[in-house]
Amino acid sequence: MLDPDGKLINVECRIETTNYCNASCTICSHHKMTRPKGIMSSFFFKELISQAKDMGAKLISPFGFGEPLLDPTLEDKIQLCTNFGLETFITTNGSLCFRGRILNLFNAGLNHLRISVHAINKENYSKIHFYLDWNQLATNIYHLLKIRNDAFPNVRVSITTIPMHGETVDQIKDFWKDTFGIEDIEIWRAHNWGETKNYRPKTQKRLKTCGRPFRGPIQIEWDGTIIPCCFLTDNELTLGNAKGKSLKNILLDNPYQELRKRHKSGDLEGLPCENCDQLNIEKESVLLYSKHDPDCNINRTSSLKFDLIQNKK
Repeated sequence: MLDPDGKLINVECRIETTNYCNASCTICSHHKMTRPKGIMSSFFFKELISQAKDMGAKLISPFGFGEPLLDPTLEDKIQLCTNFGLETFITTNGSLCFRGRILNLFNAGLNHLRISVHAINKENYSKIHFYLDWNQLATNIYHLLKIRNDAFPNVRVSITTIPMHGETVDQIKDFWKDTFGIEDIEIWRAHNWGETKNYRPKTQKRLKTCGRPFRGPIQIEWDGTIIPCCFLTDNELTLGNAKGKSLKNILLDNPYQELRKRHKSGDLEGLPCENCDQLNIEKESVLLYSKHDPDCNINRTSSLKFDLIQNKK
C-alpha cells in the first residue's frame, strides 16, 4: 500500500466517522453488527487526515458501515479536509439530506455525494429500506439537486443502486434521468458483505487475491480500528488501531504483512477472505452499468476507479 518513498499507492483514505444507522435494509448486514457503535471525534479525525495527507492521500471518504449524516460534526470534518486541500466523498441513504444540512456540507467543500437507493418506486423501496420513507427521499433529492444546480455546480451527485425487483438497466437509468435529471449512476449486482449474505455464490474459478491488502484504500473504523476492506464490517479481521500507532507503521507492521503474504500465495484458509465473493471469477461483470466506467471494469474501487489488481488484463 506504500511505494518505496513511503507514499500511498492508492490516494484514497476511508474513515468511518460513525457506524450508527437509521435504517435496516434487507440487502445490508448492519443489523448483525456486534462491535460498539460510536462517533469519531473531530480531534482524532484531524490527526488521521494529517497523517494521510503526509503519506500522499488526495481523497478522504468520511463514511463507513453506517449513515454518515448521523454524525452531527460531519460538515466540520469535511471542512477540515477542505482546509488540508483534500477532496471528500460520502455515500448516504439520502434520508437525512435536508436542505440546511446539504447547504452546510456543500459550503464545507464536499466534492461528491452518492446516494445509495435500491428501488425505483415507493412499493419496492419499502421492501428494501425499512424505517425510511420514499416520499421524504424524493423531496430531499429534489432540494439537494436544486441547491447543487443553483450554487454548487461542481459538486458531483450520483446514485448507486442494485436491481432487487427485476428492474432492467434501462428502466433504472430512465427513472433517474426522467424523474430527477440524474445520469451519474452505477448499477451493481448485490454482494455478500463478507459472508453475511449469499447473493453471489462462491465460484469454482477464483482469484488468488482481491488486491486490497496491496493496493486498497486505508480503511479506518470510528474507534481507530484498521480493517483490510469495506466488506468486513464487524471486526472479522483487524490489523491494528490508529489510536496507538501511526497509520504508516500499521501498514508496515506484521499483521498487514502476514495478510499480504497469504494473499500473494492464495492460501486464505481460515481467513474471512476465504469465501469472499470479491475473489469470484464470473462470466458476467457484477458491475452492470457505470456512467464513469462504460466498460464496467471490476476489481476497482467504486470511488476513484483505482485498479486493485495491478497488471490484471
